[in-house]
Amino acid sequence: MQNLLLPLCGFLNKLQKDAARLHEVLHIFAFTMKIFRELSDLEFSTKMIERLEKRWAQWEQPLLLLSFVLHPYHGVETFHSTAKRVTYTDFGQWINYYYEVWFNDRPKSILLEFVKFKRGKYPFDPLTVEQFGQDIMSFWESCSGHTPELSRLALHLHSICVNAASVERLWSTMGFFHTKRRNRLEVSCLLIILI
Repeated sequence: MQNLLLPLCGFLNKLQKDAARLHEVLHIFAFTMKIFRELSDLEFSTKMIERLEKRWAQWEQPLLLLSFVLHPYHGVETFHSTAKRVTYTDFGQWINYYYEVWFNDRPKSILLEFVKFKRGKYPFDPLTVEQFGQDIMSFWESCSGHTPELSRLALHLHSICVNAASVERLWSTMGFFHTKRRNRLEVSCLLIILI
């Protein structure tokens, strides 16, 4: 049981951080599937995989897949060769769609830029990518001069947080300020009444 729960708790901790991004959801989903496939209890394994696949069907899959493919250390080659709808043609279609939806504008060169990305041409070559480590936002920001449309889409995509932890903290902080202010106001009103 411990061998099953420890990695799952680690996955949850990672996804609850402020900096958790969509490509990490896909990564963790794949590792979770792998863990359940390797279980010796076949009945439990099958039920958990069915539940995960049901949940996967509810997500906006193209968005998650794009976030993985547009990560400089991943690509379509990462996916199993039998996977459906994970070709560069499919990704090109999704890239066009999300660009139009998010920016209310038709892309002019985004597919050409995507081909440069696919081929690993500068600034997508390994030597350049390595300089940024895991700082994906800085990487795409630096690419904006060479691939303005693809960079704009990638920056928007990778800025999507997978949880509301930072928003919840903000509301909590605002509640604290509101409570302190209200308490001061109540004390002031009480002093005015007493005087």
